[in-house]
Amino acid sequence: MTHIDLLTPQVAHDAKVQAAWKSLPALAERFHFSEAEMRVLMGDMPRATYRKGVALQSTRLNRDQLDRVSYLLGIMKALRLLYVDSLQAYSWIDRANSLPPFNGMTPRQYLLDGSLRHLSDTRRMLDAWRG
Repeated sequence: MTHIDLLTPQVAHDAKVQAAWKSLPALAERFHFSEAEMRVLMGDMPRATYRKGVALQSTRLNRDQLDRVSYLLGIMKALRLLYVDSLQAYSWIDRANSLPPFNGMTPRQYLLDGSLRHLSDTRRMLDAWRG
């Protein structure tokens, strides 16, 4: 069979992986995450894997890692909708926050615990805040 179905699950997965890798440097830049912080946010990803993935944009990502990228992108989107000023949006992560789940920590501190749940909680809180 010579016809290639562009909507196969594998092709769709590969496109998601490529998009995820493309988004990581932009997330790091906007939120001023170091490479080490990005690797923590990606579930303690090994340095070589992170660097290879960013360079080639095709290194495999598992479901947990794809979810992490999705939550980070959702956090970025919610902040851009909440704040007209991009400086305010991207500096939010470094401002102490008394609201749950942060309870006086900065969102950066909370997220750098490395827990998928912390990424999820932050996104959920921002989505609720913006209505």
